[in-house]
Amino acid sequence: MRFPRSLIAIVMLVTACGGSDSTELEVSQDKVLAGKTTQLTPAEVFAAAAPSVVFVEVPDGTGSGVLLSNGYVVTNAHVVGHYPTVRLFTSLGEMTDVPVYAKDWSTDLALIGPLRFDELDGEIPAVDVGSSATLATGDGVYLIGYPGEVETEPVPAMTSGILSRRRVAPCLGMTFLQTDAMLASGQSGGVLVDASGQVIGISGLGGFADTNFGLVLAVEDVLAAIEGLDEGSGNFLMTESEGSLSQSVEVPINDSVGYLVEITKDQPFLAVTASSSDGEDIWLNIYTWDGFPPVWHWGQGEVDYIYDDIDARDEAQRDFFFADAFEDGTAESLEVSLKPGIYVVAIGAYSYSPTTVSVDASSHLTLLEDLEPPSKKLVMGKSVTGALNHYEDVDNYRVDLQKGDTVRIQMFSIADPKMSLYLRDELVASNDDASIGLYGYGAEIIFEANARGLYDLEVAAYHSSTKTYVLSLDHADAETPSC
Repeated sequence: MRFPRSLIAIVMLVTACGGSDSTELEVSQDKVLAGKTTQLTPAEVFAAAAPSVVFVEVPDGTGSGVLLSNGYVVTNAHVVGHYPTVRLFTSLGEMTDVPVYAKDWSTDLALIGPLRFDELDGEIPAVDVGSSATLATGDGVYLIGYPGEVETEPVPAMTSGILSRRRVAPCLGMTFLQTDAMLASGQSGGVLVDASGQVIGISGLGGFADTNFGLVLAVEDVLAAIEGLDEGSGNFLMTESEGSLSQSVEVPINDSVGYLVEITKDQPFLAVTASSSDGEDIWLNIYTWDGFPPVWHWGQGEVDYIYDDIDARDEAQRDFFFADAFEDGTAESLEVSLKPGIYVVAIGAYSYSPTTVSVDASSHLTLLEDLEPPSKKLVMGKSVTGALNHYEDVDNYRVDLQKGDTVRIQMFSIADPKMSLYLRDELVASNDDASIGLYGYGAEIIFEANARGLYDLEVAAYHSSTKTYVLSLDHADAETPSC
């Protein structure tokens, strides 16, 4: 099922409230419908848009979303992560086990639902979707979502600011609205509306370091992205299997494999053992699905702020979520207790050839597929798109250069990418932040080949959930990248 553009309209749920609140809401709706240029007071903007903004919760995080007229909720992909269902709290109350319909990792968008309108106790008038193109720098805007929400019955919040500028993401085909309206954790998936109450963007990206500015994806790009989503989109990073307790997998050279594992409140303990059938030295790591260190689960009666207690568990191994104790091919093992959530078990090998690794775990592990073929050759003047499906994932490409060739390799992503270029296992160039791309985090290598050969390019990203990237290879004197 695809979503025709005519169906994409943001809607609001009218609560069964009476008195002045109900009157204020009706007045706000009338002003919105009267014309796009109608100016509302901040209170009227909130009353018109907030009822359609929903709270989204998964076991290890929360976010915001907005209800569409076709019964789907749009939010950020990083809000729902790899969870198949979420909890919603709407202006009409709680909804549990709502399915995640599809995800688009390139734009960091996801669809939840559909919700059955006939089961929602209330009229659902549509709210105008505006155009971000009509806003000028300095125009007032409002962010509505659930930042920092900890209540069991969440209440939406609103911040105000101005449109400070537009930022186009090079090679990614997305336009972001920069605003000083305050962004905070939990706001992801919320809406940016203009002074007439029309939705002009979906928030998701954080702010710039040491500034109060945040970025919001323009509504035009949101509509274009979700229009082409089919059920199950975005799940291509996982195998169709539901996972198993024991399995084998081939670990590529200079790379790792990742498995998803879900930890529940009833079963917080996870044990994993991995060994190489080739006798290679391997390592084992566990982190959150979006690339951060896990939080230890404290059992009932334990105290979670006396660090000496956890240190005393094993003085010989200070990092409880990483195992690399042996160098002779002996199996590596981890036994940890984790808070509920979805984690990645990553396994790598110190080897100059692909290595087969056997993995055993106390909970089902689901393999994350690496879709990019190893050592794919980059073509001059062409670009490729790839995906990094977990924090330790490394994609490998090859660049065929003649002596004296001077080339520019660029990597764009809404993550923080990095690149390393090798010739016969010797590092000849690398780059992290090149002051290009959305935040200046894009990577760029300008390199003159001193020898003819097939150069190996490794691309990766710092602490990041699953993100796509665009990689281009051009002559150094090309004015613009090939993407």
